Amino acid sequence: MRAAEQAQVREMNGRMGRPVGDHRSADRLIEQSPVLKSFLDNRDNYHLIDDLKRQVGDWTSTNPEARADAAYDLDKVLRFIDNLDDRYLNGSHSRNGKIDGFASNGYSLLDNSEASLLKEFSYKGYSLLRRLPT
Repeated sequence: MRAAEQAQVREMNGRMGRPVGDHRSADRLIEQSPVLKSFLDNRDNYHLIDDLKRQVGDWTSTNPEARADAAYDLDKVLRFIDNLDDRYLNGSHSRNGKIDGFASNGYSLLDNSEASLLKEFSYKGYSLLRRLPT
């Protein structure tokens, strides 16, 4: 994730959706993003899904435009978290295309990991992202 894109995510106050002229579908966005695809294919994160939808929108919606906008915003957040400086996180490897720190049983998260930050984001929203080291 480029520095300009990180700055843009830090400035987000809520859902932004795709930029004007970006007509990619949710399926195309998911296909093009390793971190988004990995997250959605993972079943150990099911307990975060509803809270994340409150922040970024419903990427499972039947409305194709709303679905694509939500997938775009979720991708931005996931890539931002995946690019955080892993020296400050437990069990996390930055830029590896996945959110680290989910327990394989789906019930717990590693403290101070990418997964725990995503959970915190799902409750607190975009303001959380402003203070994280990249």
